[in-house]
Amino acid sequence: MIDKIDMASDDSSANYPVVILPAADKQPIGAEQNLFPKHIMTCEKESKVKKYKDIAYFIEGDAFYLMDETAVQYLEDAESKFKARFKGKDSTNVMPSLSQAGILDGLLSATLTSFIADEDKLLFQETEHWLSHQQKHLQNASSAYEASALVNQKREIHKRILAKAQQNAKDQGYIFDDGKLYSPKEPKIRKAIKAYQKAREAFLKQSELTPQAQIDDLKKRLQALNKVYSNAQYQVGDAVEYYKAHLIKQTANAEKHKEALEKSIEDLSVCGIATPELALAGQDKSKGHEYYALYFDYLKRAKKQEEVLNEKLKALLKSTNNFALPPNQILKEEYKQLKALEKEALKIHLQAITNILNMSSSLFLLWDIEDYRPKPLKYIVKGDFPLREYILGGSNSNQKDGLRYCSLIDIPQPEAKGNKLISAEEKSDYAIIEMLGDYLQELPIEDGWFGDDGVFDSKAFYKTLSDKHIEVESLKENSKVWEQAISEVLFSRDLKARLSPFDDSKQAQALRMTVASTQSGLSNPLDIVVGNESHDSGSTNKMEMLPLEAKTELILAKGEVNIFKMLTGKPLIKIPEAITKQDRDLVIPVKYEHNGVQKLTKFQCGAIQAQFYCKAWGFAGANLILGGKVELNAGGLSIPKLYEVNDDEVSFKGVKFEMGLKAGVEIGGFIFWYPPSGYPEYLIDKDSSAHSLMKGVFKIEKSKMVELPFRFRFVDKKLLIGVRFGPPSVGLAFEGAINPTMIGAWIWQFQRLLRQAHYRRIDIVADDETFKQLSLLSKGILYSQLNIGLFLAKQKDTYDNILDIFEQSSAGLVAYTLINGDETILSEWMRLMIPEALGPLLFTLVSSPKKFNIVDSNNNRIKIEIDEALLMQQLALCKVIHWLGNDHIMSVEKKAATRQMQKALERMNPYSKASQSEDVKKNDFLVNRRTILKFMEKDFNVDMDKPYNIDHSMKLYKYSNNGMFYTEFDALTVKLFDAYYTDRDVYANAAFDEGLSHVNNGRH
Repeated sequence: MIDKIDMASDDSSANYPVVILPAADKQPIGAEQNLFPKHIMTCEKESKVKKYKDIAYFIEGDAFYLMDETAVQYLEDAESKFKARFKGKDSTNVMPSLSQAGILDGLLSATLTSFIADEDKLLFQETEHWLSHQQKHLQNASSAYEASALVNQKREIHKRILAKAQQNAKDQGYIFDDGKLYSPKEPKIRKAIKAYQKAREAFLKQSELTPQAQIDDLKKRLQALNKVYSNAQYQVGDAVEYYKAHLIKQTANAEKHKEALEKSIEDLSVCGIATPELALAGQDKSKGHEYYALYFDYLKRAKKQEEVLNEKLKALLKSTNNFALPPNQILKEEYKQLKALEKEALKIHLQAITNILNMSSSLFLLWDIEDYRPKPLKYIVKGDFPLREYILGGSNSNQKDGLRYCSLIDIPQPEAKGNKLISAEEKSDYAIIEMLGDYLQELPIEDGWFGDDGVFDSKAFYKTLSDKHIEVESLKENSKVWEQAISEVLFSRDLKARLSPFDDSKQAQALRMTVASTQSGLSNPLDIVVGNESHDSGSTNKMEMLPLEAKTELILAKGEVNIFKMLTGKPLIKIPEAITKQDRDLVIPVKYEHNGVQKLTKFQCGAIQAQFYCKAWGFAGANLILGGKVELNAGGLSIPKLYEVNDDEVSFKGVKFEMGLKAGVEIGGFIFWYPPSGYPEYLIDKDSSAHSLMKGVFKIEKSKMVELPFRFRFVDKKLLIGVRFGPPSVGLAFEGAINPTMIGAWIWQFQRLLRQAHYRRIDIVADDETFKQLSLLSKGILYSQLNIGLFLAKQKDTYDNILDIFEQSSAGLVAYTLINGDETILSEWMRLMIPEALGPLLFTLVSSPKKFNIVDSNNNRIKIEIDEALLMQQLALCKVIHWLGNDHIMSVEKKAATRQMQKALERMNPYSKASQSEDVKKNDFLVNRRTILKFMEKDFNVDMDKPYNIDHSMKLYKYSNNGMFYTEFDALTVKLFDAYYTDRDVYANAAFDEGLSHVNNGRH
């Protein structure tokens, strides 16, 4: 019998002639036909040891390949040719070199048309053209029936081709949902998040305890019950036995849920997602659950605090049966406690972010389930990459993670197979067998080589080699390194199908190849170019980038890279690098309109600093790494020299990208605000120089945001803010939900800017609903003298209740609040109050007085009579007018103050509405001015034995005796009164006509 020829043990293979072909843009033909084919049948039992030079695993493959010296030589030659494309080149020349060699391809739009098969493309184009010009084609139709049939036929062809394209996309792992294309990872990630959520819910009832502590508590209760049971009387035995069975079942279920929770946490980490438990664990994994339980303890205490607050707030609503505290007193203590709880929670959250930052692998922090949102693809990469990623058993000392790279076009094929071209899209297994099949032995991957956790078990693999009498020379030298490399890329079928712990797509391979090449040869620091801003002096101020000490959302899954971290060693960058006192007090020009003429005011906004990350994956990541450059200019944010495909032609372009996923790049981060000097202490924490304004995703704005420093939108009970940063020439904006602790401060900003523009129109508010909510918040802060925005961080119902109280409270209670509040806060806030909030406030203060009840600061219950309420309302009105029109205000802000009062009197109604008619507005001004004066003339008769009546009367006398109230009110209104009074009858008739009309702006 003839033994099977062992190629690896015969040195004669070294004499085989090998033709080394030059690099080409199509697969070459060149190697001689092998004279010693391996597949020779034998009659004897195989017992001879089969020796091989090396072992290869090609990423995404289903087999190992045992290689002789010839196969090894071919791969080494191919790898050398591949490396030569990087050698001696700077980063700008690498991508063109790879493209010209056909190794990397361009981008396609993520639409169904990108998946149309080649054989259908021409028919699809013709059909689309026909349908878009169908009237022309239907002119010769003999009947309407024939015309309809032709259109239906073309539509059916169009529909059939798109359905086939959708199936092609599905076959490649993509998902189409609601017309959008999603990555194959999405369903696995969603499934893992759902499993985590379900397991977590089992422990939410006692979430201030760790899952293990809850189980231990159940076991202690069971032990205690056993003691009770042993001493129990006969008649209670059944009840004890029943409860014991219940506890046993409850304990078993809890242990089952804990196991599911830990498994889901592990599964999510494999998907590139860190749950709070994992993120908080740090170096000690047992601590994660403990810290997260502390976080829930904060939430529960905050919830209890809110419940107490809600109960107290109910008592604040007008009622004849209940006594109530004014808002500024009732909320102060709760505000203090909520603020303290918020700080504790923030510490825990920041600890999670810090721990994530220090992890060796980058993960996405899933602090709330809503944090993760599926990202539709806007661009995809053509799949015909001849690039191949593989691992050898030989020395991997110069390879990142043991991964090596070659291109199929650099591996010669035997002459006999030269007429059969290997597709660049072909799976590695098929391509390698076709090209090198005569020099290697395929060893299919077996299920038994993986443990229960789906991880590669090298011992089981070595046992198979031993059983098959196989020796691999390279594994004798470096088995530990090889085992580590394989265990990071190869997983069981079940684990791979469930989680895809390693991204083996050709895009991911291209990214890893680029990273490895950059780190091993190309010196390529990141160059971020930012548009310069010219100053009056002629100098320019370049915005520099610098790393950040904390980060937000991190990179999702393998095959992706944080560009800034890789190229600078730091995860985030700052724009600008540092904020100085001059930056904080910088005055910026803001445009507004007055009588159709554009005017300019200068506004001290404070400084905005963007601290953001840039994560990229696949083909776009490779482009960005090699380009090493991000441009931030008038065109937005772009990656220079990113490929696009148009009509099958690949071209270089600077591709702009916005919010979400486009070409494999995403930008997001934090916006920090450095307030200008002179901010009220009750609105911001004076201990911090910078305040986290919001978290969101960047978007390019080419409209109003470029000219405005900020803009508000109110959506789903959330106040959103868009802020511009950088010079106007850059035009980069950032929008997100305002951090609740910053709401008060930014309403202050909003009021300041409107006042500086003399309450003229500035487009800093998106719509009427947003303006209404800002007005309500403004009044809420006035009444409470607290940053009411903090309550938005808690239950939305709490926030709604507070606003309801401010809207529904009696005039007397509002007056009591203004009389007894912190005058420093009240005077400043009143000065800035927008007319839309001031008008309804004045309406409330001059409304008919009613009895109401209060509890004073000494907890004394006091019933306020009607005349006492009248006295309070008159005193409060005097104070308001004094805060708005005192000598100092009129000397420095007369124009703004008089216009503020004008617009407020036009809106002195419960709805804050002004007429659309100028004549009616003038009538409202005159009528409401007279209403205030007449209200101040009303007499009251109060019990002067009550100390508070004496106090209030003396203070009112101070305002009225020397005519202070009338002097200040005239200073605010008399000029317009004199101008309007002559034509008062004309204005009154206009108001009468409008009152009869259905179109009266909701004012009546």
